[in-house]
Amino acid sequence: MPFARVLGQDKPKQIIAKALKHNSVPHTYLFFGPESIGKKLAAIELAKALNCRELESGDNCGHCASCRKIEQRTHPDFILLGPQKSTPLARQAVIKIEAVRNLQKKLSFLPYEGKTKVAVIDGAESMTPEAASSFLKTLEEPPSSTVLILITSNPFLLLPTIVSRCQGVKFHPLSTGQVKEIICGIIEIEGIEITPEELEPRAVRSMG
Repeated sequence: MPFARVLGQDKPKQIIAKALKHNSVPHTYLFFGPESIGKKLAAIELAKALNCRELESGDNCGHCASCRKIEQRTHPDFILLGPQKSTPLARQAVIKIEAVRNLQKKLSFLPYEGKTKVAVIDGAESMTPEAASSFLKTLEEPPSSTVLILITSNPFLLLPTIVSRCQGVKFHPLSTGQVKEIICGIIEIEGIEITPEELEPRAVRSMG
C-alpha cells in the first residue's frame, strides 16, 4: 500500500482513492495546506497509481517499472515543475513563463510510455503573473490523457480563475505521533542519534 507512505491525511487519501476506483480523476487537482505535510508525496503516489502496471484496488504497486521510474523522476510521462532562482543572488525562486511554455509543449504530446501524463506543479503560487496567465490557457483546454496537480501552501496567492478550475483537496497538519514516526524514520536512515527525551519536544515544536 504505497499510499500508506503518506502519513495521516485520511480524508485526502479517501478522495483520491475514490476517484481512482470510479475512474473519475479530474483533469486538475489543487493540493493545499501547510508546508511539509505530505502534499507532494501524495501527488507522486497519485502519478504512480495513474500509470501503474499492476494497479491494486485504487493504489499503486510501488515496484513495477512505471512506479520505479516515477519515484526516480525518470518516467517520460511524469513532469515535476517547481520554482527556481534566476541567479544565485535572487531573493525569491519563481516559476517563469518559459518553464510553463516548456511544460505546455511536453503536455501537447500523447503519453509516450504510460497511460496518463501527470504534471506536478510544486509551489504553484510562485508562478509569475505571465506564467500564471499562460498556464490558465492549459486549464481552460486541458490536453487529453493528462492530469495536472498543483501544490500550494497558500491558495489565496493563486489567480481565482486558476483555483476555480481545480478540484481542491485540503491537507491538514500532522499529529504529534505522526511527526514522531517521521522523525524516527529519518533517524534510522541518516544514523542520527537522538534520545527519547528529545523526540517528544521536537515533534511538538514542528506544529504538525
